[in-house]
Amino acid sequence: MIFTSLDFLIFYALLMGLLLVVNNQLFRSTILLLASYFFYAWWNPTFILLLFVSSLWSWSLGLLIHKADSEKKKSIYLTISLLLSLGMLAYYKYAQFLMENIAAMLGYQRDYQFDIILPVGISFFTFQTMSYCIDLRRGNIEVCKSLPQLMLFVAFFPQLVAGPVVRASELLPQLKTNNIVITPRNVIIGLQIFLGGALQKVLVADNLSVFVDPVFADHGFYSAETLWLALLAYTLQIFCDFSGYSLMAIGIAKTLGFELPKNFDMPYVSRSVTEFWRRWHMTLSFWLRDYLYISLGGNRKGHLRTYAHLYITMLLGGLWHGASWNFVLWGALHGGALACHKLWLEYTESWVKLKAQPTYIFVSWGLTFLFVMLTWIPFRCADFSSSYTYFLHMLGAVPAGIQWLNPNVLLVLFATLVWHLIFIFKQPVLARFPAENITTFYPQLTIFVGLLFIVMFAPVSSSPFIYFQF
Repeated sequence: MIFTSLDFLIFYALLMGLLLVVNNQLFRSTILLLASYFFYAWWNPTFILLLFVSSLWSWSLGLLIHKADSEKKKSIYLTISLLLSLGMLAYYKYAQFLMENIAAMLGYQRDYQFDIILPVGISFFTFQTMSYCIDLRRGNIEVCKSLPQLMLFVAFFPQLVAGPVVRASELLPQLKTNNIVITPRNVIIGLQIFLGGALQKVLVADNLSVFVDPVFADHGFYSAETLWLALLAYTLQIFCDFSGYSLMAIGIAKTLGFELPKNFDMPYVSRSVTEFWRRWHMTLSFWLRDYLYISLGGNRKGHLRTYAHLYITMLLGGLWHGASWNFVLWGALHGGALACHKLWLEYTESWVKLKAQPTYIFVSWGLTFLFVMLTWIPFRCADFSSSYTYFLHMLGAVPAGIQWLNPNVLLVLFATLVWHLIFIFKQPVLARFPAENITTFYPQLTIFVGLLFIVMFAPVSSSPFIYFQF
C-alpha cells in the first residue's frame, strides 16, 4: 500500500475514525497492531506469518536474555537471535546471489533459479529486531514482557516497509505506555509533515523518474549531456523519493501521537563524505555505526584498523541495499572515501584558517557532491557492465547519441536548487514549517500552495518508492 495512493487514504481515514471512537488505550493498541498487519498483508498476506515469527523469536529470546543468570548465557541467546534474523535475511535476499556466484566460481554453467519472493521491508524490520536483542544484551533498554507490544514495534505500519530504521529504545517506551494520543496539535503538525513528504515524492521524485528511467534503461542511445542530466536528476530523485517517504512516515506516526527519528537532513549540502553520511539515511548510518562499526572495534585499535572498520562497515552497508556486486562496489567506494577523509583530517588538523575560507568550503562541497553523484551510477545501474558503459558515455568516449534535455526536468532541477539555497541562506524561513497554529496566513498559504502544486504538476502515474526493493 503506497502512501500516495487512494487505497492508503481510505485505510488511514478508517483507522483514524476507529481510534477516535475507541477510548480504551489497550483496545487502541490492538486496533493499531491489527491495522499494521493488514497494511503489510495488503501486498502479500502470506508474509504476515514471517513478520509474526520474527517478532515471536525476538520476544522469546529477549526474555531469555533478561532472565539469564550469566553473561555467557546472555551471549548465547543473543547469538541465536542474530543467527535467526540474519539467516532469514540471507535466505530471502541473498540465496539466489550466493548460489549464482558459487556456481560461477566452481565453473558450472547452469543458472540456479529459486522461486523466492523478497518480502517488502525485510531489511528494515530485521534490523529493528536485531537492535532490540543487542540493546537488551548491552543493558541499554528494559525487556519487553508483552508480545503484542513487541509485535507492534516490529510491524508499526508507518515505517514498516521503508524506514526510518527505528530502534527499540526509541519506539518501545512510547508503546509501553499504551498511549495513542490523537490531538488536534498532533494531527495538524503530522499532516503538514506528511504534505512536505508528498511534495518531495510526487512533485520532484515522480516527475524526475519519467526522464531518469528511460535514459538509464537505454543509456547507450543518449548523448553525454543527456546522461549527465539524467544522473543529476537521479541524484535528486532518490533523495526526494526516500526523504519523502520518511517524512510521510514521520507525519503519519505524529498524527497517532508517536515520534519517529529524523532520517534526512539536506545531505547534498555536505562538505565531506563523512558529513554526507551524518545527513543521509541517518537512522541506517547510526545503526551501522553503533551496531557494526563499534562492534568491530571502531577507532579504538589504531589508524589502520579504524580505516579497515570503516571500509568493512560501508561494504556491508552496500550489500544491505541488495544482492548485487554493484551495491558492494557502491559501499566500497563510500568506505574508501570515508577512510580517505579521516586520513585527510589527521594531516590537515592545523588548517583552521584555510578551512574557513569560502573557496575551500565551496571546493569541499563541489568535490563531495560530484563524488556522491558519480557513485549513484553503480547504485542505479543493473551490473558492472552497465555502470562502466554509462560512465564511458558520460565522458564522451563513444559517438554522440540522442540529446534529450527534458524541459520539465530542468524546471524541477531549478526548483530543487532554489530549495537548497533557501536552506543554506534562509533557514529561519523553513523553520516556520510545520506550524502548530494553521489559522494564521503563512501556514495556510504553504498548505494551499503545496496541495495546488500536487494537483497541477503530479505525473499521471506514480512510481514505486525506490527503497521498497530493499
